[in-house]
Amino acid sequence: MLFFGISKSDNPNLYVLGIAWDGSSTFRRGSSEAPRVIREATTDKLYNSFTEDLIDLREVWRYRDLGDVTGVTFNNIVDDVSRVVSNYYRGEIFLFLGGDHSVTYASVKALKSASNSDFALIYFDAHPDLYPQYDGDRYSHACTVRRLVEEDFVRGDNVVEIGIRAPTREQIDFAREAGITIVTTSEVHRNPHVKLSFSKAYISIDLDVLDPAFAPGVGNPEPGGLSVRELIDVIKSLNLEVVGFDIVEFIPKYDCKGITAFTASKIIREILGFMARTKTR
Repeated sequence: MLFFGISKSDNPNLYVLGIAWDGSSTFRRGSSEAPRVIREATTDKLYNSFTEDLIDLREVWRYRDLGDVTGVTFNNIVDDVSRVVSNYYRGEIFLFLGGDHSVTYASVKALKSASNSDFALIYFDAHPDLYPQYDGDRYSHACTVRRLVEEDFVRGDNVVEIGIRAPTREQIDFAREAGITIVTTSEVHRNPHVKLSFSKAYISIDLDVLDPAFAPGVGNPEPGGLSVRELIDVIKSLNLEVVGFDIVEFIPKYDCKGITAFTASKIIREILGFMARTKTR
């Protein structure tokens, strides 16, 4: 069984949707192949259903896998993700498996519309993704957060970017103007407890937030990153309701011995455990 032995259900409280898109990748390409590999890495042949904090995910979650969204253009992706989410969302949690980081634009937009509610964005990444455009593409994975802010899907002062270590002056200037909080990798090393000013958020995890030693199979590897332990500890320190989350920028063909795939699986398991803990408070 996949997803740590959690039961499949026609009445789920967790939906899984793959977004097989890497059309805006700027260096390595191939993250469109990731959703299948991440699913396989959640097998209960390797992982039991218990988190580090002894939360049994089988007691909390029931899931339905909606397959993968594919498309020829990014507009196709955005439209199809919105259609799927609007067809199924009734307050359940969505886990999105990317795909490059541009897919977060599609998932946040879709959830915002389907839920008709406001929520913040916690964005784990080595890069701020705040360019106005990149190589002429305004919806590049290097522009994701800027598009979401400028198009009013999330307020700048409700965005926290964690693990940043490859910024540019232009992007940091925009972050300051928009009220975006930047938490650098060095700051996380010193203190993994991130203070938040909001209580409800979407979590997006670009696996390049991790040092390439822990996640070699990513689109834009940036040495000097977080360890898996640090990332999990930051997530556990958060005090908020999670409305949905994604794992992006995994490229299987650049992985080594499944390291990145199993890291993605571990992160998913601990986030589901964190969310289960907050659901029972």
